[in-house]
Amino acid sequence: MIPPSLPPDEAHRLQALRGLCVLDTPSEERFDRIVRTAAKLFRVPMALVSLVDEGRQWFKARVGLDGSETPREHSFCGHAILGSSTFVVPDAVRDVRFHDNPFVIGEPFVRFYAGHPVRAPDGSRVGTLCLIDSTPREFSDAERAALADLAAWVELELDAITVRLAHEALREQQRLKTEFISTVSHELRTPLTSIRGSLGLLTGGVAGPLPGPVAEMVDIAHKNSERLIRLINDILDLDKVEAGKLDLYLEVADLAPLLLHAAQAHQGYAGEYGVRVELELDASGARARVDADRLEQVLANLLSNAIKFSPRGEPVTLRLSRHAGRLRVSVEDRGPGVPEDFRARIFQKFAQADGSDTRRRGGTGLGLSIARALTERMGGALDFTSAPGAGTTFWFDLPECPPEAK
Repeated sequence: MIPPSLPPDEAHRLQALRGLCVLDTPSEERFDRIVRTAAKLFRVPMALVSLVDEGRQWFKARVGLDGSETPREHSFCGHAILGSSTFVVPDAVRDVRFHDNPFVIGEPFVRFYAGHPVRAPDGSRVGTLCLIDSTPREFSDAERAALADLAAWVELELDAITVRLAHEALREQQRLKTEFISTVSHELRTPLTSIRGSLGLLTGGVAGPLPGPVAEMVDIAHKNSERLIRLINDILDLDKVEAGKLDLYLEVADLAPLLLHAAQAHQGYAGEYGVRVELELDASGARARVDADRLEQVLANLLSNAIKFSPRGEPVTLRLSRHAGRLRVSVEDRGPGVPEDFRARIFQKFAQADGSDTRRRGGTGLGLSIARALTERMGGALDFTSAPGAGTTFWFDLPECPPEAK
């Protein structure tokens, strides 16, 4: 008997085999069906899906054989994985490699063997689909081709398992990440809220007038604490959106007063950038079913973005109109426009158009993702149009409620 030699890529092959996560797993009908088909098609008493690890061949599926594994040194499959084509032994008794093999001179008295390599997704030959008979026989080219087709079926099933495991691992990774972000965010928000409150009191003069340099430093710390809290709130909101746990309280409301409040609330912020907010109401009596607080959050995000990217002296226009049978709320700026290579991912989480420019203006890269999710929850759709050097308009459409709706 001549034991099988090790493939040149043995270490990589074993890694690919372990990556399949199928060794020593229970039988599955998806593989059992293949060996039954093979045994019937080729009229052999035994058919196996065999995987070869360091010291054994283990049978993921088998028909006509009781054991679940055999030593690798005695295996025919150990020889079969050394090549890429079908490995055939017409008569084991007449083959110097197998004539005194324990499985040839004893149960199951192997005389004929045909095995086609089965590959992992990376191409490593990890095992075989093999046929065994206790009677010598020849194996035609047509039969070799048919066995190769069935081996490809095994590979498809292994690929399906790999994809499933990858999805499960990704879901678990996402769960752990979400849990971590949520926990850390909650733990940070409480002390930061306290810090912001204390700094706000100092800025407001509760401890008396502060020296000029001290007042400036306290003001910087206060603004940055507010920025951190906004980031944490955005992360928590996004966490709730993705988990389907963000509750909205939808009520029929007049949109004009909500937009007026949003425009007025942002005039001070706009003044810091030398920009003004203009309100144009072109849809009288416009009513929609919205969560007023969440709508204000959407408008705040769109307006603050437009203000940050507008040239000094230019207006930002908040407009309410009717469009194609729906109410349209739009925020228009006269800024540089959205870069072409950024448009496809502008609504993705943590998306930033340009590190130097966007970071200078601030922002978390979460606002638009949250705004789109909120508008969709209110039955709307958020999108934008932009042209280089001609500004950007973000808009969302909402279903209009009739006057009698409550």
